[in-house]
Amino acid sequence: MDFVAKTDIGTLRERNEDSYYYDNKNRLFAIADGMSGHARGDIASKLALQVFEEWAESNTYLASDLGPIKRLQILEEIAAEANHRVYTMAQNSPQYQGMGTTLTAGFVTPSYLTFVHVGDSRIYVLHDDVLTQITTDDSLVQQMIEKGEITPEEGRVHVKRNIITQAIGLARKIDFNTDVYPLAAGDTILACTDGLHDLITDDTETKNIISSSPTLEAASENLVDRALTLGGTDNVTVLLTSIE
Repeated sequence: MDFVAKTDIGTLRERNEDSYYYDNKNRLFAIADGMSGHARGDIASKLALQVFEEWAESNTYLASDLGPIKRLQILEEIAAEANHRVYTMAQNSPQYQGMGTTLTAGFVTPSYLTFVHVGDSRIYVLHDDVLTQITTDDSLVQQMIEKGEITPEEGRVHVKRNIITQAIGLARKIDFNTDVYPLAAGDTILACTDGLHDLITDDTETKNIISSSPTLEAASENLVDRALTLGGTDNVTVLLTSIE
């Protein structure tokens, strides 16, 4: 149940503002997508994930000893600290004012996934040949979908799909989305930034790439390569793990 991850700058960006982190010992992962158009999104994403790395290096127990409620509490505490650090740096440094990042992170166990989520990076679970998005985007388009103004299919290609309504670092306090999702043997978890799901807009295609790849390493490479083939207009990051 080890993690594999791959990131690429894409074809248009000057720098990669995506970051990822994983700790196989505690089965902890996190991805972050620094916000383009804001000051140094790459710094925001790295700073946010540094908090997860510090937790993994400093905790004196294995997360395998924890239950779901405690895991959710830890994820919220880490995410809150990440928000504090990014927000504080942005407020204290004029060159970083306005920087922010998405954040999607979780603990994986053989029977469930606990996660915290802000922004429009996503987590999917592949179960019995069905790929399900288990996070809900903090985005203008998602609000339009929930109001019935557009369909989910229209949202996947909407011109305003990249406008997010909440991100790490943009406010002193933010509301985190957290949940517990059941898992079973044979499931595959995919975490990705919008550089993947904005280009591969058909979840069936994403599912087929994962299912047809001989290994998770190959699946990560094939997903990124497909996003690049479709234009690679943004940084793209994928992180995968499977339940044995």
